[in-house]
Amino acid sequence: MHDLHIHLGGAVPSSVLWEILCDNGLRTQYVDFTSFHDSLTARPNEVKSLDDFLGRYFQVTEEIQSSPSAASVSAYQVIAKAHRRAQVSAVELRFNPHKRVRHGLHTMDAIILAVMQGLERASLHYGVATGIILSLGRDLSLESNWQIIDTAIKWRSRGSLNGANGVVGIDMAGPESRSLEMSKPWMSEVSAMMGKARDAGLKITYHVGESEGTGPEGMLKVIEAIHPDRIGHGIELRNATGKTKERLIALLREESTCLELCPTVNLVTRVIPDYQAIAKFVRELAYHKIPYCINTDNPYLIHTNLKQEYEIVGHELGADADTLLELGKQHAVNHRFLSN
Repeated sequence: MHDLHIHLGGAVPSSVLWEILCDNGLRTQYVDFTSFHDSLTARPNEVKSLDDFLGRYFQVTEEIQSSPSAASVSAYQVIAKAHRRAQVSAVELRFNPHKRVRHGLHTMDAIILAVMQGLERASLHYGVATGIILSLGRDLSLESNWQIIDTAIKWRSRGSLNGANGVVGIDMAGPESRSLEMSKPWMSEVSAMMGKARDAGLKITYHVGESEGTGPEGMLKVIEAIHPDRIGHGIELRNATGKTKERLIALLREESTCLELCPTVNLVTRVIPDYQAIAKFVRELAYHKIPYCINTDNPYLIHTNLKQEYEIVGHELGADADTLLELGKQHAVNHRFLSN
């Protein structure tokens, strides 16, 4: 199985983060591991929205991972745990390097190199194909996002070393509530960024349609302006109507844009009411011949793994499970950014 949508900030066990925190002597509000672990457990009845989820957990994990040694250990543990718990054979790990430089104490180059080294060790030890997707941020300045683009191009795939592919793609992530995709000047700038990355050989994925903050209209703006290879989530397609829905379906099918589905995190962030909504959406995508794949997003914040995500969706699909899940696995293979 392939996990193509997994965030470094939400994929590292709390025990590992606690050890990093203690070893580096970081000052925090947490007095012991139990309180720390509890604070990094995302519960549906406590999380109010996608913005709440991102603000509540990621600032803590990104700060802890903000050193080369911490970034390397974290990357290694993501792959090791994914393989041991769910027999995952390929992972494209995404993170924002700008948010891990600890106020300029470190460089993005040092953080990226450290993550690469962690992934190379994990690929060697477990035989898992790995790659890095660098995330831009809606909550960052355009200048900072341009810096990430230029850094990603510098570190783009250096071939496959024991199955580790280096930087293979660019992502856009962050809070959707500002609806920046509706801003023509902002989208024009981001389109130029993505175009430069694509010209350098990098693939493009984009968080959009994860909540009503961008919704179907935001998805349409992104597809028409950027033409991403994949879309992170895209669950809001199910709420599209009329000509917007017709246009979205046509474009997704024609451009073979793969939707990266992440069932449990969508439930935790209150984007969907239940898992049955995901099963219904999978059936709809298959009917319209739109590619999709199933992923974990933030497995340790929401206490899941890829095997469990497949089982959850399969249970809701019932008699159609084998066919539709196998189709999703094939889409993941066909749409992965990894060269090896």
